[in-house]
Amino acid sequence: MCMTLEKNIFMNNEKYLDELDGRLQVLNELRKRIIELSKAIIGDTLYKEDFFFTSAMDRSVVLLDGISEMIKNRNLACGGILLRSQIDNCMRIFAAFIAESQTDFIDGFFVGKKISDMKDNRGNKMKDYILRQRLAEYDAKLDLVYRNFSEYVHLAEKAFYSSVTTSSSEQYDIEFSVGLPLKEKANPVLLEVANAFVYYVKLQNNLVNQIVISKAGW
Repeated sequence: MCMTLEKNIFMNNEKYLDELDGRLQVLNELRKRIIELSKAIIGDTLYKEDFFFTSAMDRSVVLLDGISEMIKNRNLACGGILLRSQIDNCMRIFAAFIAESQTDFIDGFFVGKKISDMKDNRGNKMKDYILRQRLAEYDAKLDLVYRNFSEYVHLAEKAFYSSVTTSSSEQYDIEFSVGLPLKEKANPVLLEVANAFVYYVKLQNNLVNQIVISKAGW
């Protein structure tokens, strides 16, 4: 990641918003880069594959716009889901690179065939865990980040710990939080979400840039 924060560092909301401002500026620049790459993919000659990649880039812009609002509003659950979706975007784009047949992959995609039913160039069906394993060969942190933030997609342990707080006193009081503002102790984690989202947009853009380079040489 661009930056790793210790989760036990306390950061009040004012400090959080100051720290967040730089991430939002980076996200805005990445948004512009996604659009530039999309234009470069289309270029002067349109191929069937271009529709796949531009649809993935459009999805990334929507996710980027969404996470920008979620982290400004300190909505960790939704921010985690959007980060997980961006990682999914990277995996789907990567699937086009490692497909047994890119032509069959693109044709299958447009008729609604599941990517998980298509094979990679090693003969494996490209289920999520295969795509994670293959992409993890280039990004060692991917599997851990994927698994951590999948817990925001499904009702899991993180939902429990975000809604229940135990007291550090001997009485061990339990405080339930339903519909209340996120506690400030979560601010470093929110910044980690922002950092990770930036990282995986850059990873995606690097993948797509290979298409742009390849198309320019055709």
